[in-house]
Amino acid sequence: MICSTKSEEFDRYWGMKQGADAYITKPFHPTELLKTVKRLLRG
Repeated sequence: MICSTKSEEFDRYWGMKQGADAYITKPFHPTELLKTVKRLLRG
């Protein structure tokens, strides 16, 4: 999972291409982070 300040579409694409399972842009709401982590743990 990548948490980044970069929110451009290319940055999201690059992060996922590098192997990230999720990409969240800062600032993010804590519930968004928790939802993403739970989704990743469920697989």
